[in-house]
Amino acid sequence: MNWLLRLYPAPWRERYGEEFGAVLASQHASPGLVLDVLAGAVDARLHPQIQHTHSKQIKGDDTMTLEMLQRCAAGGPKLSPSERRIASRFAIWSALVMAVLYMVLTKIYREAPAVQAVFYASVFSSSTVYLQAAYLRNRPWLTRVFILGGSLLGMYLFMLAVCVIGSKL
Repeated sequence: MNWLLRLYPAPWRERYGEEFGAVLASQHASPGLVLDVLAGAVDARLHPQIQHTHSKQIKGDDTMTLEMLQRCAAGGPKLSPSERRIASRFAIWSALVMAVLYMVLTKIYREAPAVQAVFYASVFSSSTVYLQAAYLRNRPWLTRVFILGGSLLGMYLFMLAVCVIGSKL
């Protein structure tokens, strides 16, 4: 499982690699663990917290754990009022688009599982759009589109699978 460490940026590995390697070694290998580590690697690359290898170190055995707790305690990204308004507008517009899409598809295809999946995915899409607009505000537009589109597509495909299984029961 230590091969997954190579997915993280070099400064991150220098600071946390030994501790994280020990955590990985103590875990039972599973698809969920691999997905979790992959998501962590993407997060470490999108939201780098370490600027230099000689940055201030926290003392103690659980450096990585303390850093993560401090990041969570900070409450996420600090948004200005204008950034919150922009993210809120994106969320509202995405909710309106999803509602219109659902109504049009329902009119055409009735109660098909694919249409129901649009409805269920729309429940979470607004908050996803808001969070991604907030967290990715300083990233290139192509990165934003890729992450947001992938998130929404993944959510829709999951809901589609649930609706198809539900229709078979």
